[in-house]
Amino acid sequence: MDDPAPVLAPAVRSYRGSTTDPLLWATWRPRKGDILVCTPPKCGTTWTQTILAMLVNGSSDLPEKVPVLSPWVDADLGVSADEVAATLAAQKGRRVVKTHTPADGFPIWDGVTVIAVYRHPLDIFFSLRKHEANKRVVKPDHPMTLPVPDSIRRFVNEPVDLDDFDKDTLASLALHYSETVLSGRYPRLNVLHYSDMLRDGHRTVQYLASAAGIEAGAELIDQVASATDFGAMKAKAVDYAPVGGTGYWKSDAGFFDSASSGKWEGKLSPAEIDLFNSRLAELVPDEKARTWLLAGDC
Repeated sequence: MDDPAPVLAPAVRSYRGSTTDPLLWATWRPRKGDILVCTPPKCGTTWTQTILAMLVNGSSDLPEKVPVLSPWVDADLGVSADEVAATLAAQKGRRVVKTHTPADGFPIWDGVTVIAVYRHPLDIFFSLRKHEANKRVVKPDHPMTLPVPDSIRRFVNEPVDLDDFDKDTLASLALHYSETVLSGRYPRLNVLHYSDMLRDGHRTVQYLASAAGIEAGAELIDQVASATDFGAMKAKAVDYAPVGGTGYWKSDAGFFDSASSGKWEGKLSPAEIDLFNSRLAELVPDEKARTWLLAGDC
């Protein structure tokens, strides 16, 4: 299954930031059968990639670290574009890659499966704060390092900046959701919610196998579900975390925070929660779509 995936429609918008570079899409030449994990940050991206890499591999024993097997294709993480391109080209059969770019920022390819994952935006907010604190080099004025009252107001109120899209805000998360899911742009899009993944990891593996059209027997499903349990992934964080083992993180295991929902409960004032709810209603006016973004299919 090494047939090139033809482009059915081009990207309609360009996103860039401190890490994201749209020119780097050229490092990946999609094949029919390839799988693109398309999520905002801290929504279970690495978890989803790892499950899919194991399913494609037919085993939880992977031949390489996940970020090498399944790179963030439009990001500059200090690895040369030529090296990323060569590593992807050398993989036979189906490949799994990731992006944090919304679906209008990349082409529609015939034969490429796109899987999108979302999470309650306030859980994302608190995970981003932990994420930033775990970096060895942290900008002292980074919005996520400010006291919670200042940080949450900036997160909620600041607009989207397409030229600084790696600055995570409620508006950027809502735009990702709107342009990827609500727009209907991508045919046969597969969508998951982090809360549903947490509720039943075994069912999550089954869903992803089905979404990607991977034949997986009960033994493989069990094996992958066990290997991608939160504790198992945290214990092998150096193999799973982006740039794991490079010293980028104070703790590779710290990349995997707590695998929980409701992180924000008891940490925000009623006024801050009201501010969040009002702003989200502006950004995602459809009540049903907004309810799903907050809680999934529970």
